Parts: sequence; C-alpha cells; structure tokens
Amino acid sequence: MTIAEIPTSAVLLGRLRDGTDADARIQLVQRYRQPMIDFAYARKYHTIDIEAAVQETLRIVIEQVARGRYDVSRGRFRSWMLGILLHRLNNAVRSESCRRRREQTFEEMRVPGADMMSDEALWRRVCLRRALERLLTDETIAARSRAVFHAYVLRGKPAASVAEAYGLTPNAVHQIKARLFARLRGIMRTLR
Repeated sequence: MTIAEIPTSAVLLGRLRDGTDADARIQLVQRYRQPMIDFAYARKYHTIDIEAAVQETLRIVIEQVARGRYDVSRGRFRSWMLGILLHRLNNAVRSESCRRRREQTFEEMRVPGADMMSDEALWRRVCLRRALERLLTDETIAARSRAVFHAYVLRGKPAASVAEAYGLTPNAVHQIKARLFARLRGIMRTLR
C-alpha cells in the first residue's frame, strides 16, 4: 500500500474510533511509525530504544482514539500524538539515566584491593555490596528515601545540603539514614 492509498487522518480516526476496523490500526502504524522514528532520531534520542517508545506510543494512540479520548477541537492529531511520543521518549531517557547511575554506583562499590583482604573481610565486603544493591533497588522504599540515603551515606554529602536538595530537615535526613541502615543490617543478615 502506498502513502497515497492511506486515508486522511479524519477518515482513519473515524474508523479507529469505531474500534472494529483492524485494517485502520495497520494503516495508522504504516502511516506514522517511520516518521515517528525519524522524529526521535532527529531530536537526538539515540541512547534509548526508540522502536519500543514508538510502538508504545502507537499502542496508546490506538487505544485512546478507540476510547474517544482524542478530541479534534483541542488541536491537531499529529500534535497530540507527538506529545504522547515525547512523553514516552522522555520517560525512556529518565529510566535509562537511572539505570546508568545505578550501574555507576555499583561499579564504584567494587571491592578495591580484594587480593590483599582476608577471605572473611572480602566476604563481608561482597555481602555489603549486594545488600546495598538490594536496598537501592527495593521498590518498597520511597524513591526519595533511597536518593537521600545515596547522597548522604554513599556520596558523603553533608546532611544540610542533602536536606535542602530534597526539601527536608537535616533531622529527617538522619532519620532516613537510620531507617535504611536498619534495613541494610536485615539484608546483611540474610546474606551471611
């Protein structure tokens, strides 16, 4: 099928809104997939999986149009769709950035001078590294608490500057440290 054979957006959106035309979904993907990929590359989103973001965007667009969530009176379809794409791309960048920071943090926790340590000391260090890894990736702990712990304990930033950066009091920073140290000790007990 050529571009000329693809119906106009209004016609295509009407067919999608009915929700019964599987061919309309295919046509939407054929029409917008490659331009969305090109748009993402032009905006320099090279560090993420652009294809996944585009696929997710197309899934959301088709689902939202079928539910009647796109309102033509609020603006152009392409602008609405690009807004969804940019949101997906930015979320992917944030996720990738967090993953890289976490990996960098874990790399920094590598055991220096392991060949000079006793087996017992090395084992404690390795267990501590794994426990910290678990603690910093534990989704049951609030993201802000993990970030405060990381900045204050692992990065060694002063409590006052960490408190200011996260909108807390220095006492709250110390309380977060104490709570997460207690959690860390519990994790350590399970590893030994």
